[in-house]
Amino acid sequence: MDKPRSVSPQPAAAPGLNQADAEQAARMLDRLAEMAMEQAEAMHRATMAAVQADDAARAKEYGLAFDRAGRAVRHMLALKLHLARKRQEMAEKAAAHARDSAAAKETRRFRVARAVACSVAANRDLDAETCEAQIAAMWRRLVDDPGIDADLSLSGHALEEIVFHLCRDMGIRPDPAWIDPDYSGADWFGRRRKPKDGEDKPPAPWWPEEGPDTARYWHLDESDKVPVQGWYDIETGERLDRAPWLLKPGGG
Repeated sequence: MDKPRSVSPQPAAAPGLNQADAEQAARMLDRLAEMAMEQAEAMHRATMAAVQADDAARAKEYGLAFDRAGRAVRHMLALKLHLARKRQEMAEKAAAHARDSAAAKETRRFRVARAVACSVAANRDLDAETCEAQIAAMWRRLVDDPGIDADLSLSGHALEEIVFHLCRDMGIRPDPAWIDPDYSGADWFGRRRKPKDGEDKPPAPWWPEEGPDTARYWHLDESDKVPVQGWYDIETGERLDRAPWLLKPGGG
């Protein structure tokens, strides 16, 4: 059976931080510090020249200017250190945000995998080898499918929708109760009922079976232990008060 593969987290900027502005401010501060240092050096040379020329008045004037330039240099250096600390804090927050986001996405990935794997295992028509192959295929899609990966990155995206689509593509009745990590399955039983007399197979839990809106609507039984029972629109996340084929044109 294929093992789930780790996905490297992508760098993400922490909310509210503007790296470009910080870098521009650092460049400007570097230039100001250079200018202040050049001014201090010039005043120092002028002061020494006045001292050598025994010009006390100019030596005092240039000495005061040197002191002012020196204070400007010290101020710039303090600002640079302060900005460097802030940039380091920004980088650490961004890295922590990226790690947290990646960890949360992986948690959602495993919750979806658990729900799909248990839905596969509940299908009494599949032997162990087929179950293992379908679960391995599910893991490949969970990791390699860019659309699914993007959906998992969105904390507000409904995990039920991902479970429904994966199960639909495998022809498996979904049991979204397993998304809840606290669901133990202590009273779990196979969800796929056996065909009734005259049926070749149980009806699919989704509708319609073809067309542009294929499998938009799903029917969840009371035994599925989810808040929404009956027909469910996976695009809007709404429970329907009637079968989808009885809805007015346009979904109303």
